[in-house]
Amino acid sequence: MASTRRDFIRTVGGVGVAAAAVGLLAGCDEVDDEVTAAWRGPAAGADLRRRLLGHALLAPNPHNMQPWLVDLREADTITLYCDRERLLPETDPHGRQIMIGHGTFLEQLDLAASAAGVGTEIALFPDGDYRDGEIGEVAVARVRLTPDAGRTRDPLFEQIRHRRSTKEPFDERPLAAADAAALGEALAGDPRLTIVHDGDLPPRLRSIITEAWDIEATTPRTHQESVDRMRIGAAEIAAHRDGIDLAGPLFWWGKLLGMINRQTMADPTSFAFKSGMDMYHQMFATTPAFAWLSTPGNDRRTQVMAGRAYARLNLQATALGVALHPVSQVLQEYPEMAALQARFLDDVGEQGRTVQMLARLGYAATPKPSPRRRLDDIIMS
Repeated sequence: MASTRRDFIRTVGGVGVAAAAVGLLAGCDEVDDEVTAAWRGPAAGADLRRRLLGHALLAPNPHNMQPWLVDLREADTITLYCDRERLLPETDPHGRQIMIGHGTFLEQLDLAASAAGVGTEIALFPDGDYRDGEIGEVAVARVRLTPDAGRTRDPLFEQIRHRRSTKEPFDERPLAAADAAALGEALAGDPRLTIVHDGDLPPRLRSIITEAWDIEATTPRTHQESVDRMRIGAAEIAAHRDGIDLAGPLFWWGKLLGMINRQTMADPTSFAFKSGMDMYHQMFATTPAFAWLSTPGNDRRTQVMAGRAYARLNLQATALGVALHPVSQVLQEYPEMAALQARFLDDVGEQGRTVQMLARLGYAATPKPSPRRRLDDIIMS
């Protein structure tokens, strides 16, 4: 991303450099620490359930929409619902990825419970399943907290506050065989984890994820869904505390000069749109390895369990110092993506199975944490 920013500044010339310098000197567009306060961990002495939720809130999720609602009205119980206002109907029309995001939440909740020496009884869809169009009507899970003096802390708990989705170019190092093996040992059974870091498949996958990105970006309704969830500048990020955060001097002066806004980001002829495309193309080109999770079925429980497995994979990568970035565009179920998705499944040998998550693997500097909503915002009254 640094090289892309340098290219961007060179293109707009001296006025852009001067504006960026002014922004830096003034601390302009600096995101308030409160926006990422959740990453410092829950307050000491807080109610047990709130402490557990403070860790669950840091889970990876689609477009950082944080689509969770919890009901705490039943003693010693956390009931998890999907927030219907935070769905992605264009790129995730069946709610599969949203359910994966609920699985990541549950896994981090359970890891936090292990650190507190508390047992969890997790019942998925305790009031019955829902179908397409019924997301949010019934609970995704009911978690009962139980005394468990013998429960030991899961070592992955320590990685929750350090975990990131690294949406940055990776450096030139190939994925170390030892790291690939350690990641491969993180999960067993279904969801099935596959990691590729040599041979002719990684180059083909680099081509596929680039093509998938281009399809999503040039399909107006799917791209607009992302544009609508962009938070451009520190003020918008602070107001929403979710979505795709775009802040810093680059965006400050781009917004000031009228070069970066929702209209230009949505316009495929604009400099902002083309720069974004170039940035992601460069990012994908630096990918040495890939991992994916697949399942034999694709019901709601399976999707949630895939999310739990993905959370563990992300945390294991964090422990190893491996950068991970989900690139699930090719897995999305809308008509324009169908042909490329079929080609991808053929290439990776997953015909007849559902690939639930696909991610880039490599090495990179640790990015800043993403914004998080206040805990009270997800607790139902």
